Amino acid sequence: MRRIFVLALAVIALVGMMAPGAYAQAPAAPAPTFTITGFIDTVTSTSQNMRDFNYTRVGDKEWYTRSRGRFDITGKVGTAIGVLGLEIDTVWGQVSGSDTNTTTAVAAGTAQHLGTTSGFDLNTDTQGSIEVKWLYVEYDVPLVPFPTRMRIGAQAFATTYKLATLATGDFAGVNLVTTWAPNVKSNFTYVQIEEEVTGGSTGGTGATAFVRGDDFAIITSLEVTPIKGLDLRPTYAVLWAQGATHGNARVGVGGIPGAGGTPLFVAKPVGMGGVATHEEWRHTIGIDSRWRSGPISIEPTFFYQFGTRDIDNPFPIGTTDLIRESSISAYLFDLKAGYRVGPMLLEARYLYTSGNRPMDQLSNDTNYYQPINTDTSYGADGWGNILALGTDYFNGAFRTLGAGIGLDRYGRQQFGFKGTYSVSPALDIYGVVMPAWTAKSVDTDGTYAAAAINCSTHSANSMAQPRGAGCRGDSSYIGTEADLGLTWRFAPGLTFDLVGAYLFAGDALDTTNMVNGVATKRGSEDVYTTAARMRFSF
Repeated sequence: MRRIFVLALAVIALVGMMAPGAYAQAPAAPAPTFTITGFIDTVTSTSQNMRDFNYTRVGDKEWYTRSRGRFDITGKVGTAIGVLGLEIDTVWGQVSGSDTNTTTAVAAGTAQHLGTTSGFDLNTDTQGSIEVKWLYVEYDVPLVPFPTRMRIGAQAFATTYKLATLATGDFAGVNLVTTWAPNVKSNFTYVQIEEEVTGGSTGGTGATAFVRGDDFAIITSLEVTPIKGLDLRPTYAVLWAQGATHGNARVGVGGIPGAGGTPLFVAKPVGMGGVATHEEWRHTIGIDSRWRSGPISIEPTFFYQFGTRDIDNPFPIGTTDLIRESSISAYLFDLKAGYRVGPMLLEARYLYTSGNRPMDQLSNDTNYYQPINTDTSYGADGWGNILALGTDYFNGAFRTLGAGIGLDRYGRQQFGFKGTYSVSPALDIYGVVMPAWTAKSVDTDGTYAAAAINCSTHSANSMAQPRGAGCRGDSSYIGTEADLGLTWRFAPGLTFDLVGAYLFAGDALDTTNMVNGVATKRGSEDVYTTAARMRFSF
């Protein structure tokens, strides 16, 4: 009895320590608060020879203006927060047969300017133009021994130091950050790329099922600061896709379908309840790092990819040899360095991504680097307005340079030099020069088709003509971009940006067109753009 009594007293004492003042009045909950932050951009820009993917034609000229508003509404109770991010992207004036990007309008061929969802026509009564970008909750995870912060919902990636080398933009999923020590953190991100659901108003399978796979990605990393100024972030990521997947996760590359070019990925047959048999396991391992000491900064990044992907066999034998397994082996190396001397900041950057040759069968080997998502923003941190998105962040980064980093399947090699002079704390003037090449030579003797330069049908990598001479690649120089711009923070919350950019086009952008039945090779023409942006931040 005494033992039971003593044990009961111990339990009561323990409970009392865990919940002191059980009969006292509980402290009042923190009062909810909310804030609205964001910006409103007004952008006007001109360009020539930028939007037409055939750079031998110079007929595409444009001068337009748009408004973009971003509004992030944040509610907070204690340490928990909820965020709703809204965005509006609208061109001045009606640009097509409709002034919004509704499903009906897009189906009718009246989509808006690239990147926008609507146009301010007369009376500016636009409908359906508000985009929901973020909708998430963030809070401290209870009952864990180490401080852990969880974010669930539609949110922004925060997976690398350097912009768009692996995953940038927005996603729906979960992000966990655990602090193990003052200088050690772990990051875990789960990304729901696509979702397989039963579909239909009453649910079910078979004819009522939707056709997407359960595609996902997991990104893990460890942030370590061994010494002051040095940050290391070793990273491992895996992407699994079934059938067709989101275009940003698997950027399309050029080629002739059925002749060893564009990879073909088949979705589940609509209305038949079939199973998507094409699977891809893409693993990425590497490190993102940065070191700062006084006026010097160095930021090296290296990622290696491996895995397998199923692709339709372009040369099937009978009905049993319909799928091939392509081996993935690709890498990215990106080195950025800077040095400040008084008001002058000097920066340099080197980039290399592996690629495939024109005659490579992509159903056998995939050697071009594939980010999980870049939001078309690789190099958009001040390294270009044509080879990357810049002041007008809807124009630029032509072909796959912003989304796939490499040019098509050929990879990319690029040097960049940038100088920024601070005339005053409010005014910066900068210049950028960047020559770029492909890692593997492009075949410019082939015909031009849609968005890529391909081997022509008479010299294609096919069963009848397996390795045509015109399929071996002959040019790698993309061109040299030169930019001159300024940033003027002339009032609280107001920033004015102005830039001019010119691309001296290289022969890798040349192409061969069929003219009156004759294959005629044409040289690429230069590209230019100017852009001005007024930003109000609040």
